[in-house]
Amino acid sequence: MPKEYPLQLFWRLMDNKLYGVNHVRNLGFEESEGLRIPDEYLDNQEFVVLRTAHGIGDWGIISAMPRLLKQKYPGCKVYLPSPILLDKLFKEYASQWSVWNNPFNNVKTIFDNNPYVDGYKDDIPGEVFHDHYRIYDKNKTDIPLLEQILKFWQFEPDELSDSQPELYFSDEEREKGDSIINEYTDGEFGALLISDRYKFTDDNLIIDVLESNQFPYFYYSPVPLHETSFNFIDKALDIRHMDMRTQLYIRSRAKVNVGNQSGALQLVVRDSEVYDVKRQFPIAGNIVKGEKYLVDDFKRNLLEDVVDKSESKTTTSLKFKADFIDFFRNTDYVNKTLVEIGSSLGHGTKVLCKLFKKVIAVDVSPEKHDYAREYLGEVNNVEFKQMDVYNQKWDFEDKDAIVFIDCVHDYNHLKSDIDNSIATFDKPIIMFDDYGLFPDLKQLIDEYVEQGKLKILKKIGEHKGKFYPATQNKILRDSEGLICQTL
Repeated sequence: MPKEYPLQLFWRLMDNKLYGVNHVRNLGFEESEGLRIPDEYLDNQEFVVLRTAHGIGDWGIISAMPRLLKQKYPGCKVYLPSPILLDKLFKEYASQWSVWNNPFNNVKTIFDNNPYVDGYKDDIPGEVFHDHYRIYDKNKTDIPLLEQILKFWQFEPDELSDSQPELYFSDEEREKGDSIINEYTDGEFGALLISDRYKFTDDNLIIDVLESNQFPYFYYSPVPLHETSFNFIDKALDIRHMDMRTQLYIRSRAKVNVGNQSGALQLVVRDSEVYDVKRQFPIAGNIVKGEKYLVDDFKRNLLEDVVDKSESKTTTSLKFKADFIDFFRNTDYVNKTLVEIGSSLGHGTKVLCKLFKKVIAVDVSPEKHDYAREYLGEVNNVEFKQMDVYNQKWDFEDKDAIVFIDCVHDYNHLKSDIDNSIATFDKPIIMFDDYGLFPDLKQLIDEYVEQGKLKILKKIGEHKGKFYPATQNKILRDSEGLICQTL
């Protein structure tokens, strides 16, 4: 069954004013309605291309439109709204694209130097047929947005094939970009993009591409690269602080672009092999031909609707849960029991019970167990054990169990948890949350590692420097969590 989208406001733009017409489930017109752009508008031969969304990717997705219009309608003029006009029309909505200092300049970032654009207009009389005027197929969600728009502009199917984004660079821009490329590479390189919206939950998919394409990488990341899972790459240069068009030129020259789904990757798919972690299901109109989407459906389904640490201090981050899944998702662990010391409200248990044969959720609070039972719903492999782990004997039967400790966060209580785990189970794997958040925990675990009692198998979760407003505004001083082997 096709996905049902939330209601969206269909806009009409007339004589430099924006009017909200109606809230609709799908923007545009269904194929069977037969609606198309008026012939008299086409006869005028003066066209305006306009988007009502203003990220760089939003404009970039339709960047081939001026050329395609001039190919179909020879002699026509193609104009774009100026940043001044866009600000006038959409100023009250600018916060939707707050990642940009001025989102209304993105139209120029995409279309500057485009030989098929006849100019930018501060004033556009009459009606503008913008991106809401499109032809969609309610049973087919993978039609690129530009193709939907061009159908409204009376394009035939054989005129839609060359709709990939396109950018045009000046000689000066090419010279600048080539100089950087030649200084830091021998000509063969890749480009890595980790945007600010990436949750770091699908690092394994990006790593697979990086390991399959080993050459220098220009990179962009909101987190220092040495604090991420991608710190192993051959670094060409950090391009985060370059102007956007220089970044795009370098990306267009790369043999491979990889990262999370974002406009800057979509824009170079015509010139480079692009792999990106899919973030929308389905993507619908934001599809661009040629993108290779990286998807881990098993992990995505496990993480769907789970609670993140930014929402509740009693659980782990999405990245912690994702890294946990990556580590334990193989057949070595599927028949194991996991003992969760400090299960709290069951937010983590929801993921754990999908990875192990059995989870023993241990907490001192019956109220928290009651909440967790309701939260988890109908699961049959979770045993709820009400227990004061600091004053009652540990009497777990399965000596081959794995242990996840997320209980009282101070030195003596954690020492008790570790010592009881080692005494109760047979050289267990032990996981810890909040390693980098609470100094007592880090000190004690580091001592056990130095004494040869524990060996760190993997650091997991959020990276050093992560800010947690829900946890007394604490900042991670090391990784969020650890997976350790008892020695």
